[in-house]
Amino acid sequence: MHALHRKMAEICRVVVHAGVHEISQQRYFHRELKAPSLALQGMAFVGVLASYFLARKLFYVVGREYLICIAGVFLGIVISYKACNLRYLNIGGLVTTIFSCVGFRLLLSASGIGEYWLFPLGVLMTVSISAIASDPLTYLVLILVVWLLLGLGGFEQALLASGDWSAMYVVAAVLIGLLFSGYFFRLRYSNHVATARLEDMAYRDYLTGIPNRRCFLDALHAAANDGKPSPGYLLMADVDDFKKINDELGHDAGDMVLRELGRIIAASAAGCPHGRIGGEEFAMLIDADLACVAFMADQLLDAVRCSTVVRRGVTISVGIARVQGKAVAESLRQADEALYGAKLSGKDCVVFFSNAPGRMDASLDT
Repeated sequence: MHALHRKMAEICRVVVHAGVHEISQQRYFHRELKAPSLALQGMAFVGVLASYFLARKLFYVVGREYLICIAGVFLGIVISYKACNLRYLNIGGLVTTIFSCVGFRLLLSASGIGEYWLFPLGVLMTVSISAIASDPLTYLVLILVVWLLLGLGGFEQALLASGDWSAMYVVAAVLIGLLFSGYFFRLRYSNHVATARLEDMAYRDYLTGIPNRRCFLDALHAAANDGKPSPGYLLMADVDDFKKINDELGHDAGDMVLRELGRIIAASAAGCPHGRIGGEEFAMLIDADLACVAFMADQLLDAVRCSTVVRRGVTISVGIARVQGKAVAESLRQADEALYGAKLSGKDCVVFFSNAPGRMDASLDT
């Protein structure tokens, strides 16, 4: 039963919890940032390799250490590539940043002209990182690492040698990068909210607020293809004499009844897949034994009888059928046939579909 609940939560995560943020913001950011992050880290790897071939004469000083930095950059790329969430993606980016900065710093120190290249390289990395930082705070951490490692042991001397304009150059680069990072974060967040709302509209029934037919059928198909001999029982419920309610009390009263029944169905489902599948018809998929299904059905009927949402009594009829493996259409047909049998049996009752020809069981103690 827990496995089925997890499937429903995955398919209808926005609907079940009734919020636009149920598509995890972290998961969405991870998906959006992974490709550009890997691309930028790949460029860093190419950069440190190119520096290796362009500065071979310096390797009698920094050879082994620089090779370790190349391996470290590659390790960061591997971590990012394997990352299954935003945290590990950020860790991979941090590892790449650390080793690439240390490698470039080794070359700058060995070249004797580090003060000349320190600021252009730092600014380039400062602006580039803004495109892949998951949020402004992460960006500030990354650029702090960049400037500390690039300027380690020589940053103050470089500033003194270059004058105040260099400090302004650094500050301007950081501010521009922070502006870009904030803008990209806002853009990703807006896209995340828009995507969540679209999924919410696609999977939520507009009137009752519970999962709609599409969402429920997705859950039913997922359960049917789970590999189990039978995913459980399919329960279908229909409001008795719904047309009379609309004719006598008006369509607003009918909408109130449907909203109330949606609330009762959601409460009775206790986490099981459920939804409004059309008109005044609702459904639940219950992965439990027959006794539990019978109890849930009886509780559902009692809850509807006790409802006082309109001036007249409201009842429902319920049909139940065992899910026939991957034959979803057949399972729906059998449950619908059982529901029709409940209507013929006087309504306000539960009928279980029997495989015996022409037979319906009003009692679930079969």
